Amino acid sequence: MKKFPIFLVLVILSLVILASGCVTNDEGVETKTYSDNGISFNYNGTWDIAESTAPNKVVAVGDPRTVDAQNNPSTFVLIQKPNETEDKDLWTVYSENYAQLFNNTTGGNITNQRISEANITINNEKALENIYKTNSNGVETQMRAVWISRNGEIYVILCGAAPNNFEKEQNNFDLVINSFKVL
Repeated sequence: MKKFPIFLVLVILSLVILASGCVTNDEGVETKTYSDNGISFNYNGTWDIAESTAPNKVVAVGDPRTVDAQNNPSTFVLIQKPNETEDKDLWTVYSENYAQLFNNTTGGNITNQRISEANITINNEKALENIYKTNSNGVETQMRAVWISRNGEIYVILCGAAPNNFEKEQNNFDLVINSFKVL
């Protein structure tokens, strides 16, 4: 008779642990979900919401193990919603952005080098991808920018990491990109 209450306590405890908000993806990695500002996506469970002063920022998430002295993560995903896109299609906005970026007209001590660009498909929708390196005052970052148009709005999912960590972070970047939804 005493085994039944112990078993019941163990079952209840197990259910509480399972329902505590810990979610894992297919690879067994714990994930978190961001859902605000009209969008949602999943991201690595060890990452946090990050502060960002980037223009057109909706939200940023980053690996807290890579923060610098200013508390900015060097491994991050930044969701942006470009201004002045009304009556312009995705390709036009994308092309105008990179014409300026790769002509190094951004000002200051910043250089940018294109690595590749491609038309890709995400969740059965066309998207544009641009991979490049940027060097700002001696700090080099490799970027993967995925441009998508959903519900008449253009979004940029900008993934960044130090060049020596960039390939290792692709699963984390893909987690955000492939789960991105406009609400």
